[in-house]
Amino acid sequence: MSGVVSVAAPVRVRERLAEAEDGPRRVLHTSATAIYVDLDGWCLGLVSADATRVPCALWSTLPDLTGLGPTVRVEAGTLHVGAATARITRLADVSVPTLGRHGDHGFGPARAMTAAAGLSLPDDGRLTPAHLDHLLGRGPGLTPLGDDVLAGWFAARVAAGHPDHVMAAAVRRRLGVTTLLSATLLDCALQGEALPQLAAWLSGPGPTTTEALLGVGATSGAGLLAGAGLAIASLTDHPTDRPGRAA
Repeated sequence: MSGVVSVAAPVRVRERLAEAEDGPRRVLHTSATAIYVDLDGWCLGLVSADATRVPCALWSTLPDLTGLGPTVRVEAGTLHVGAATARITRLADVSVPTLGRHGDHGFGPARAMTAAAGLSLPDDGRLTPAHLDHLLGRGPGLTPLGDDVLAGWFAARVAAGHPDHVMAAAVRRRLGVTTLLSATLLDCALQGEALPQLAAWLSGPGPTTTEALLGVGATSGAGLLAGAGLAIASLTDHPTDRPGRAA
């Protein structure tokens, strides 16, 4: 496939491309729905129309990416995949919304899945740096389930207006223990960026948004939901606690 591919880009994705030096980029993963490359220590994606629109990717309208070439390079702030050029034609807002009113929306299935995977999560939702040994990088795939839980937790805390700077610093120091894609998505969550299904659930929880979020990936949606639920519990049950404080 050659020619121009129109894409939408989150603001930070466009900025990182603009700052990147020209040259080839190492391909980390390629499939019909997504291509991920190492952009100077940050994972940049190009995703198809039906793929999950992660906040670290260019969002295309292509139904299938298998026709794109095997090599990827950056030139003058533009991503080239094989003979195709990914041209940014619009910007996408991936910032988390203000947290809506939440009850128990789908936490049961999400917590059951994390428990089945061997992740021990505190009932009060108060994650501390001590929990990172049991979460960061724990689980299979490009985005381990433990990392998805953390991403959901951080995104929800930002959406609630209560980011946890102690936990954020602890995670940043240890991002090297997980995959580059997962580390990048954690960085996005720390910045208050989220995929559309999580953003929709944060602003308007209910059966429809819960089902859509749980449908993300094999386990990613459940991990995000479990983490977001923990964050909400941490604020609801203990609103005066200092962020990141050990119980």
